Amino acid sequence: MRANKIIFYNSILQVLPEPGCPLCRFMKNFQAALLQNPATRQVGHLCNFHAWGLAASQDAAIAAELFLGLLQERYETFIGSPCEICHVLQEEEALRIREFVNFMGRKQVKEWLRFKTACCIAHGLKLKQSLPPAAAAAIGAILDGHRQQLAEDLTKLLDERGSEHSRWGVLGQAAEFLVSQRGIHV
Repeated sequence: MRANKIIFYNSILQVLPEPGCPLCRFMKNFQAALLQNPATRQVGHLCNFHAWGLAASQDAAIAAELFLGLLQERYETFIGSPCEICHVLQEEEALRIREFVNFMGRKQVKEWLRFKTACCIAHGLKLKQSLPPAAAAAIGAILDGHRQQLAEDLTKLLDERGSEHSRWGVLGQAAEFLVSQRGIHV
């Protein structure tokens, strides 16, 4: 994980025109902002992933202050304590899923459902659980269509193994579909 340019999104609608899973895009940006924001000095417990993320993406002085604060904690508090960044991310993800569900009638969401065929499995399943049957079926169709397209692209990649092929990006697309974008926990 490294420092990223942060885009301050206010709504899931702002990321719908972008490629890939809109919830992944929103959450990855939100997570980067948490890790790069000086307010993270208030963090009392971190998971392995977010401790290393802070070390890699944070301003060195801010990370040093945060880690010094953590070193003051009793060792026993480290084991089994929930990561505060993970907790904030879970709350934000739930908020954005509710927002997406509430915006199902909006033009941008209808267009995304019709034309954007990318959503990761994790977010697609979370959306399906929150939607009425017809809308859940639309998300299911997006997942099925994306799965089929990736399977075709991966098969083509295997068939053209020996050649220099520009479709190696399909491996990243398959990974994103299966487990969400790199660098986020969902």
